[in-house]
Amino acid sequence: MASEQIMQYVDAHCHLHDRRIAQDVSGIVQRAADAGVTHMVTCATMEENFGATATLSRQYPAIVPCYGIHPWFLDSLSPCWQQVLGDRVAATASGVGETGLDFMDKNADKDRQIEVFAGHLSLALDLERPINIHIRKAWDAFIRLLKKTGPLKTPGLVHSFSGSADMVKLLMRYNLYISFSGSVTRPGAKKVVKALNAVPGDRVLLETDTPDIYPSVPDPDPHGLNEPKNLPTIAQIAAARAGVPVPDFVFRAYANARKIFATLIPEAIHGLRH
Repeated sequence: MASEQIMQYVDAHCHLHDRRIAQDVSGIVQRAADAGVTHMVTCATMEENFGATATLSRQYPAIVPCYGIHPWFLDSLSPCWQQVLGDRVAATASGVGETGLDFMDKNADKDRQIEVFAGHLSLALDLERPINIHIRKAWDAFIRLLKKTGPLKTPGLVHSFSGSADMVKLLMRYNLYISFSGSVTRPGAKKVVKALNAVPGDRVLLETDTPDIYPSVPDPDPHGLNEPKNLPTIAQIAAARAGVPVPDFVFRAYANARKIFATLIPEAIHGLRH
């Protein structure tokens, strides 16, 4: 039974290169380990922080790198960004992302976002790598793009899911998993909780989005910066809102993350039994 296992976690999406926390990565990694977090998937957001992400993954075996261009930072693209990204991912055990679509800003260049995101999807398909996806207010465009590319060969994930419960089954058809962050802990997070309850146990993931989306807890960090050590707290609240025993919920999310990132975390999954 899952309840017999030691509870372990994979933070499916964070940003340990972030300048707000970069000076304390060693402490962050140690505190995460103390909390049972075995691996942290840290996502670059522009070419400028590819190097920092790579360095962290070399320094700390618990850090799993992903490389991508966040839709907020398209102005940072170099003329040869696709080659830079493709060479980086091809040369290392890494995923693709953070990438995606964000139409929250009415002035966003939607066509350019779609073009760049499509390039990331093609790379993930060609190299058979997991992809870490950001979608906000762009679900229709996302689905149209998925219909063109077809199901992913290697599973991907939609991070900090903000879509509807009705969207879950459709995304699953394209080999996507659904990841929940500290937003699921918000007292008024009715839409997120409804979506959480629509996700089957074999498709749910957990993340912190460190250093952002600090979970809603009675005694928050006065500095307001999130870190992977908070994943057990997110898991406990999410499990309660999903009506699933905490050990079972944690077990499922951990097994799912290890499945998605199996090519990047090749060692055997110890202690997992169904």
